[in-house]
Amino acid sequence: MSQSVPNHDPYWWEAAPREPKSDIALPAKVDVLVVGAGYAGLSAALTLARAGRSVLVCEAGPPGFGASSRSGGMIGHGHRLSYSGLIERYGETTAKAMILEGMASLDYAKSLIAETGMDAGLRPVGRLRGAWTTADYDTMGREADLLRRNVGLEVDVVQKGDMRREISTDAYQGGLIFHSHAGLHPALFQQGLLAAARKAGAVVAGHCAVEGWTREADGFGVATQRGAVKAGELVVTTNGYSGRPFVPLARRVVPIPSYLIATEELGENRVRELIPSLRMIVETREKHLYYRPSPDQKRIVLGGRAALHPIDLDNAGARLRRELVALFPSLSDVAISHVWTGNVAMTRSDLPGIGQREGLWYALGCNGSGVALMPYLGHRLAQKILGEPEGRTAFDDIPFTAVPFYDGRPWFLPFMTLAFRARDLWREIRTGQ
Repeated sequence: MSQSVPNHDPYWWEAAPREPKSDIALPAKVDVLVVGAGYAGLSAALTLARAGRSVLVCEAGPPGFGASSRSGGMIGHGHRLSYSGLIERYGETTAKAMILEGMASLDYAKSLIAETGMDAGLRPVGRLRGAWTTADYDTMGREADLLRRNVGLEVDVVQKGDMRREISTDAYQGGLIFHSHAGLHPALFQQGLLAAARKAGAVVAGHCAVEGWTREADGFGVATQRGAVKAGELVVTTNGYSGRPFVPLARRVVPIPSYLIATEELGENRVRELIPSLRMIVETREKHLYYRPSPDQKRIVLGGRAALHPIDLDNAGARLRRELVALFPSLSDVAISHVWTGNVAMTRSDLPGIGQREGLWYALGCNGSGVALMPYLGHRLAQKILGEPEGRTAFDDIPFTAVPFYDGRPWFLPFMTLAFRARDLWREIRTGQ
């Protein structure tokens, strides 16, 4: 194996470097102040600015420093819960509405990319979900029938004997293809949204953390590290980077780190040998590996739950590399060029929260499926602020509840790591796989 020290910055930042610090002037007063310059915040700002509202977006680091420029760049219709899981929990009518909402989010993201002309590296290659056990595969078949029959989603079940057409590993007992799903370059997508929001008139200020806020008769007084701003409305879209001074909302989202690696360049031929379909790949294990060809098809990018709490990046990279080689033993001689992490915002319901609480507007809780969902929810939240009925979503009436004994500092994550690993081990023992 060639020797190298992995870069701890996201691989995506090579093509989309983070914006340098600037001295952009802050307005003294705006109609809407948005906290967070990721997908949701920028999409909300874009819709509000296009409607003629004055908008300031504040970001603690460079715009898009969080998960929006760190994810695996997989874009789909869904959310964390399966259709059958939604039906069991909420009933068929609400479950169908949520699936249709997810499909609408995918359509919205694709149309936004096309309408703005941004180069987000969108590739309509579909997504393959690998079944780790035969029980998972049987569940996939029932799920596919529901999705095709009830919402018309284009999905196909892949038998174990046919999986090699999709991916060169025997790790899975079959799979499910979502044909409408795609891959993109997440950091370029964020930069495209940033450019579109600014073009519409929004002011986006990086290195401008919000340090406090107060309710006033005509809105909010907002203290930032670069000065005070008065805002008619205050919007929080901080997701897995929530915390003070928004503890009432931060108590409702748990930031769980997802770790990612990128291999050194393998070349297009070798990548195609590993993933002939060039699809996005996810799996059913609790460690939730997800992987894909890089947009230039010369590397493999793989992410997963190396741990559910912060650990040393080189340690995380070594763990993920072992998972990669277990899937593809031919990569045992391959070095890792990048290892990085980004926070996923999880909620108690496994569904996003959108609405208003204590005067604060919010769109939070991507639950690991935010590339399409968060721009869409940012757009819908803006429509709510504008008083437009189109802002209504299927998630509006889902309780957005706080986690007990939690103040925004996730002290319990190491215990969750042990629990998730035990669940994977138990499933493998129980099924003999």
